Amino acid sequence: MATGGTSSSSGEGFLSRMALNDNKAGMEGLNRDKINKIIMESSKGSRFYENELKKEQQVNQRIERMMLQKAHITEQQLSKAQAQVEKMTSDLERGRDLSRVIVHVDMDAFYAAVETRDCPDLMDKPMAVGSMSMLSTSNYHARKFGVRAAMPGFIAKKLCPNLVIVPTNFDKYRAVSAEVREVFADYDPHFLPMSLDEAYLDISDHLEQRRGWPEALRTHQFNSKIEDHGGLQETVEVEGLSPVLFENSPSSSPCLQDAAGGEVEVFGTCAEEAVREMRFRIEQKTSLTASAGIAPNMMLAKVCSDKNKPNGQYRLPSNRQAVIDFIQDLPVRKISGIGKVTEKMLGALGITSCSHLGQEMALLALLFSETSWHHFLHISMGLGSTHIERDGERKSMSTERTFGEMGALEEQFSLCKELCQDLAQDLQKEALKGKTVTLKLKNVNFEVKTRAWTLPCAVATTEELFAVAKDLLKTEIDNVSPQPLRLRLMGVRVSSFASADDKKPLQKSIVGFLHKKQTDSSSTSQISSHKPNTNTSAETDISMSALTASDKMTHEPSAHASTSSYCSTEPESGTDSLTCPVCFREVNTTELTVFNRHIDQCLSGVTMGKLLSRCVLDSVGLRLDSSAGDHTESTTGLLLYETSTANISLSTVGLNPVCLNTCPNGDVSIHRANTLKVSSQSDPHVRVCLLSPGGPRPMTTPKPESRDHRGPALTCPVCQETQDTNDLTLFNRHVDLCLNQEVLHELGGLASVDRTTHTAPPAAHKGPCFRYVLFTE
Repeated sequence: MATGGTSSSSGEGFLSRMALNDNKAGMEGLNRDKINKIIMESSKGSRFYENELKKEQQVNQRIERMMLQKAHITEQQLSKAQAQVEKMTSDLERGRDLSRVIVHVDMDAFYAAVETRDCPDLMDKPMAVGSMSMLSTSNYHARKFGVRAAMPGFIAKKLCPNLVIVPTNFDKYRAVSAEVREVFADYDPHFLPMSLDEAYLDISDHLEQRRGWPEALRTHQFNSKIEDHGGLQETVEVEGLSPVLFENSPSSSPCLQDAAGGEVEVFGTCAEEAVREMRFRIEQKTSLTASAGIAPNMMLAKVCSDKNKPNGQYRLPSNRQAVIDFIQDLPVRKISGIGKVTEKMLGALGITSCSHLGQEMALLALLFSETSWHHFLHISMGLGSTHIERDGERKSMSTERTFGEMGALEEQFSLCKELCQDLAQDLQKEALKGKTVTLKLKNVNFEVKTRAWTLPCAVATTEELFAVAKDLLKTEIDNVSPQPLRLRLMGVRVSSFASADDKKPLQKSIVGFLHKKQTDSSSTSQISSHKPNTNTSAETDISMSALTASDKMTHEPSAHASTSSYCSTEPESGTDSLTCPVCFREVNTTELTVFNRHIDQCLSGVTMGKLLSRCVLDSVGLRLDSSAGDHTESTTGLLLYETSTANISLSTVGLNPVCLNTCPNGDVSIHRANTLKVSSQSDPHVRVCLLSPGGPRPMTTPKPESRDHRGPALTCPVCQETQDTNDLTLFNRHVDLCLNQEVLHELGGLASVDRTTHTAPPAAHKGPCFRYVLFTE
């Protein structure tokens, strides 16, 4: 039947996807057919099988589209692509750098070696580290059976029934990794760790220094221990420091004896000797072995480190011909970054080795993305990075765990919090904070989903991370409801780390903006110099009981002022209040919950007239008196202002202006027995008017002290009028008033603004002259 052929074809494709990858060290010469059959039989019918089959079908569809695209490529297109490839090849060849000595060091079966070192009973047994769900690594005895990392433990048990699976212990692995990195730092202080068990080093500078070292600095003694035999101490050389993870391991050079009779090792000055010394020191310090690759760039060094594994090293000479010869017959899968999907797509084009890449580069330029074919071209030429990013900017930090099926919500949230706690500790070690939190989930059907949320502020603590991750997890739970969310992997990642510019922002955050402004001593003295010295501590009060009602916070809290419930709300140093963005008053609290309650009250419980009145009064340094008693009659209205160049039309509200005289002691009589207290701290240029049906009364303003204006006059960017002052405090106050004018008109519902010219202020009033107007009912 036709379906049978399809099934067979699909089955072969699926087998190639799930087939054993024997490119790893210690897996040469295995019976692939037997191992692949066991893997197939163990996986069939499982969710993993179904997911892999679906992925294989997707890859096959991509290959079909690629082959269809290839069939429509013309000779003209190929010629044009070939010219582009040749030009780029010429440019890359001119920039080839063979001057650096890059080393890639990879610990041998790291997790398994650590466990074997600490439990010698495992030395001759096939063992792996991980769980029945997934293995992290295996020793070389287990690899002979086809057991390797990234393989489910239950399949590994089918391949090797006597396999011993040891649970992971990452605290132990991190401690050993720290010891290894101490050795790396002696050869390249800026080495680049890729994981706990591998790193890149540029030892070019070390080799320059090493050439002048005396032999004593290149001599290292074997470890020894002191044994006590009935009071007699004897020094015994420690043999077999490295666990027996493999057979026929490359051995070190013959040992010498020092004057004391102990065995020592003397190393040379060349690159091979320096790397051999490094591996020797790692073995003596940790009882673990490492393999290394030495090459002119990072890509080649990675490949070379796998040539003589385990416990070996390989040096690729730093000349162009040696590099080209080395890369020609190298399988494409040996190159880091080329996985099973790319390998299969290239295989469909007949490309299996790096030499084939160079031969078909024009075709690849037409079928693959620019990034991909550029990468292929670098590989075919044996080019890679010669510059190790020293202290490069970290892009993200994450942690994840694989486990058996987990469906209970309590367990999922508990695990999520544990991951956030682990991640917070890692972030704290590197003093990092990030704005984007990502939750990674893999369900029992092996479908991977990621949910991310970007915050307005950087977070790093367990509570902050868990607040975001918990909500992302809840969202995914709701998406699959009423079915339970059944997981087998969960991870949390933080990215978008705060840069140096973020840590020292030019513009305040919303929370920082709401805090009371702090001025330095120079600013304070500058402002104070324009005020009478005898009144620096005076305050301005307006007794209006109706306005003080807005301070009674009776509403439930909301999130108007909070930038995010996940963001830190710690106040700036030395502040204990926040400024309301509605009424512009200071609220004596640093708790956003209390502060939001005040904003709710301002938005819902106070008339717009009261809010705008308070807004403009506060902008010029006047403060409403919240201690007014019941004897003061409420005044409801809209406070507006005018400058010397603009007049507010009052006809739309049917009110008459009433000007109030400012008494020498600062008191002003207000219509309907309301009291306005103006201290001498307020600007003497301010004129206050109360608009009411009672009609206007003239108001006089105190004559200001004569000032010695220095520097150029300032021009308002809003009204374009030149202000006869160089006092930035007064000038900024004028600009604030000009900016508020349009907003006040819009919010107050006024129909028009009559821009008629008013009588100029008295000649004695130099600088900006403002009038405040209060509409009353």
